[in-house]
Amino acid sequence: MPRRTRKYLAVSLALSLTGVLAGCSGAESADSDAIELEFWNPEADEAVISVLETMIEKYEAENPNVNVNLVTVPWSDIFTKWQAALQGGNAPDVTLGSAAFAASLQEQGVLLPLNDVVEAIGGEEAWADTASSLVELSKTPDGEYFALPYSTNSVVLWYNKPMFEAAGLQPPTTWDELEAAAAALTHDDQYGILIPSSKSYVTTQSLYSMILANGGDLVDRNDPDTVTFDAPEAVEALEFYSSLAQYSPPGAGGYDRPEAQAAMTTGKLGMFVYGSWMQGALEAAGADVAEQFGAVPVPSNGGAGAFMGNVSLYAFNTTEHPEEARDFLAYLLDPQAYEQFVLINPASFVPVIDAVHESETYQTNEKVVAAGELLAAVGTTLPDAWVFGLPNPHAGEWESLNLVAQAATAVIEQGEDPQAAATRIADEMRESIGN
Repeated sequence: MPRRTRKYLAVSLALSLTGVLAGCSGAESADSDAIELEFWNPEADEAVISVLETMIEKYEAENPNVNVNLVTVPWSDIFTKWQAALQGGNAPDVTLGSAAFAASLQEQGVLLPLNDVVEAIGGEEAWADTASSLVELSKTPDGEYFALPYSTNSVVLWYNKPMFEAAGLQPPTTWDELEAAAAALTHDDQYGILIPSSKSYVTTQSLYSMILANGGDLVDRNDPDTVTFDAPEAVEALEFYSSLAQYSPPGAGGYDRPEAQAAMTTGKLGMFVYGSWMQGALEAAGADVAEQFGAVPVPSNGGAGAFMGNVSLYAFNTTEHPEEARDFLAYLLDPQAYEQFVLINPASFVPVIDAVHESETYQTNEKVVAAGELLAAVGTTLPDAWVFGLPNPHAGEWESLNLVAQAATAVIEQGEDPQAAATRIADEMRESIGN
């Protein structure tokens, strides 16, 4: 087998509608009869790319008439790249993405039905309990799958154990305790909590978790066209989140994911409301750094849950090879192949396939055992965790635009009144719905 060439669509790369991807999406190779499948992946971590390449090579060995071309597109870019590719007639055949993005694409009518794949992997019984809400959010009201859960995780409260021990504090469970801990830990050259306010996913995910913890959401889940971002629960969460910025390091408001994760490795930050996936960055900084941190569910103020991180699989209905696309997706969910993916970083990729989640191989894996405390916090959170903005099908658009993060930027960085900022953003959401 020839050496695989990696492909990337970076932020700075302009996607040509006429040439760059021409011939890649479901097209026959000019010099062979092999079927070409284009597979987009937003997980830019080298470990993820390497495992996906290994999985693809095995699939190609078992299916010599199929070539799968892996293209890595950053999370921050993938939604807009899909739109450009769809307009240019060059959409990928299959892709990884989020459930919220999938809902928006389904609203556009561009996704392939995937019930056959679910039947191929064992039907509804194949899903683990960890995926229960994600499964329901991946189907139409009449039960048609337009996306397939691939992994899940959640935002938690990370806390610095040595700093808490030195201050005689226990991990907070309420907002009052959270603010008290942040104040107590802020002195000299250390800070109680990291509060980003950049127009980024890190701000979106942190603030959305606080909204859920206060009993709010972006929309009424029973009437998803009703926007509730400017309702009292969400506004109060925005105000509280913004008030915590006084215990955050100078300049931290502008942090995106790389800067935020790097800041947490300095040993000078007490807490951070952020995803379980940060474990990988902490471990990369060294075992001594990772050992400093514990994780608990996001403190509550009458609500429950947190941002549910997820990776989902879907296929575009523009593919010329729907049968092969579905077969490849079924392979990615096959327990033997799938276990390789979730073990890259167990805190980032909690299994959604029951045969893997409950297997002795997975449960006794050294990475899973080492992440026990963190996975316990995630496990406690998942039953109430929620995918950003669903079930409104415009949630993917709102997420890609970082509308929630824009409210935090306006309040923390520009001094706008929380109610005014929330109402302005909520009106943008209503306009996108057509209300």
